[in-house]
Amino acid sequence: MIKFLTSFTFFLFLYSCNELNIQKVTTVVETGASKIEKVIENKEEKKSITINNDDNLNNNDNIFYYVGEQYYIEGVSYTPKENYSYSQIGLSSYYGKELHNVKTINNDINKVTELLGRHKTLPLPSMVKITNMDNGLSINVKIIDRHYENATIIQVSRKVAQLLGFYKSKIATVKVEILSDASKQWKSVINSMNDEDFEKTVSSAPTDIVSIVEIDDDITTEENTNKIKQEPIELKSEKISDFKLFLKISGIENYEKIQILINEYDKNLKYTSEKNNSKFDLVIGPIENTEANNLVSYFITKGYKETEIFIE
Repeated sequence: MIKFLTSFTFFLFLYSCNELNIQKVTTVVETGASKIEKVIENKEEKKSITINNDDNLNNNDNIFYYVGEQYYIEGVSYTPKENYSYSQIGLSSYYGKELHNVKTINNDINKVTELLGRHKTLPLPSMVKITNMDNGLSINVKIIDRHYENATIIQVSRKVAQLLGFYKSKIATVKVEILSDASKQWKSVINSMNDEDFEKTVSSAPTDIVSIVEIDDDITTEENTNKIKQEPIELKSEKISDFKLFLKISGIENYEKIQILINEYDKNLKYTSEKNNSKFDLVIGPIENTEANNLVSYFITKGYKETEIFIE
């Protein structure tokens, strides 16, 4: 009887060990699979965008003034900097609810219902004037985040696209001009708010809140729950001369390569070429906004990073 109990106890011990090993194996497999999934996700995120780490990023919850270091989008280099004479014409797209209430790179919050924008090189925050070159409408917009499209120079909130009249077309030719005084004021305000003695000396910081009405039902904003005084939106209309949109691609190896690239995309495209030292510059146009957007992406994927949209 004692021998039987001893044998039975030993069998139970072996069985429990096997169960324990199975659990360990299962845990290891699950953990490994989780790590593989994370690696795949990270690779997918970094496929199109490569941004250098910046030791100056603030890890607390305060909004902070941010310029950043050089980074790349599909191999195209961008260097953020303070540029109080910035003025550029190019394409604009807009973002919708996918970015609503999503935190920006400097701890601000993207809002589709406010007059906000995302820019590749201007300091965060900055103030700019955006003019839709297709209809002459212009509005002042606060830049609060980076955006990662090579074809467009700026990405604005859905509300800005609605007010500037390109919500349905999704893209527009715009002129972006920095408002230097307002941008410098924002820099001063944000830096003051992050001063360690700010709470001791200032009870509240100046804000620039624009409240929008008639928003979509699928978005809940704090304007509906808090009694915030609505401020008027200053939408201006300017006289715009007729213009034509062109795309310039630099650094093409030879004329035969130009013909191959054009025929592969659309042999009916209007274009001219000019020799520039040992290589060629290609100018395509006149073209429409959507076509310009598609062509920039096409030539960048072909390895030609020097693309420029301009008007005449």
